[in-house]
Amino acid sequence: MTKKTSNFGLTSPEIGRMLHMDHVNFETPDHEMATIFYMNGLGFTRDPYRRADEQNLGVNVGRQQFHLPKRGEYTPPFYGIVGLVVPDIGGIKQRFEILNDLGKFEGTPYDWLEEGNTVLMTSPFGYRLRLHSCGTLEFTKPLGIAYVEVPAPLGKAARIGKFYEKIVGAPVQISAVGGTEAAIISAGPHQEIKFIERELDDYDTYSMHISYHVTHYNELRQRLNEHGSLMGLGGGEAYFFNKIFDPETGEILMTFQNEVRSVYHPDFMRPLINRWPMNDEPFTDHTTAMREFAKSAGFMPGKR
Repeated sequence: MTKKTSNFGLTSPEIGRMLHMDHVNFETPDHEMATIFYMNGLGFTRDPYRRADEQNLGVNVGRQQFHLPKRGEYTPPFYGIVGLVVPDIGGIKQRFEILNDLGKFEGTPYDWLEEGNTVLMTSPFGYRLRLHSCGTLEFTKPLGIAYVEVPAPLGKAARIGKFYEKIVGAPVQISAVGGTEAAIISAGPHQEIKFIERELDDYDTYSMHISYHVTHYNELRQRLNEHGSLMGLGGGEAYFFNKIFDPETGEILMTFQNEVRSVYHPDFMRPLINRWPMNDEPFTDHTTAMREFAKSAGFMPGKR
């Protein structure tokens, strides 16, 4: 990846024409469960201004968001990982222990797995998140979405990288991740989309998508349209495409929804309200009372 050297000898990675990864979108059947998981557990904040009705849910994560539109009866599968930077994994762990003891995730695939200095979570909707403590990854803020890992067909990572380099205009690094080849796309300051080769029966990412802002909004739309990749408009100053193709041959390499936004989009770098830092952990200053109530009410069978 190309690096720029300042007059003081410091280096910072170039971000190219993809300026800012804005949000990750998952269709979600149950906003009550989403509130328990994202707000009560992870400590994130519901956006009070946009996507705040019963049909959609905007979850603020630093300068990024999850969008969770309410559609269908289940969340379509996604076999990748969303990488999050958080200020305090310990506090999050306490909150999830309480929620799990209260039986909030019973009957769901929810899981908490500590791996080294990270935590791999399986959400109650089935998709996975990896938590990193702030300071352990290069990232601009103590809270945010740092990367998304997307499974890619075997033998195609390098050509997928060429698509994002030549068509989207993003710096790309081809390297090994977990012993397999990957195309690591710069999606903003210390933000990445990682297409990692994995052997799967199904590479369909269904309705899941990633959204980002670009400098060459109209130029990119024209190039995508010429290759038949455009899906449609997403309102003012936004459009979707889903066909990632070889820029030299035009061969479709995989389908994956991208939402492209211009810098004129009203959400570009819109200030987002966040509750972090949270001084009274894990929920409030009544944590002990909550635990005792849970025990007395019989929500924690077998525990005294």
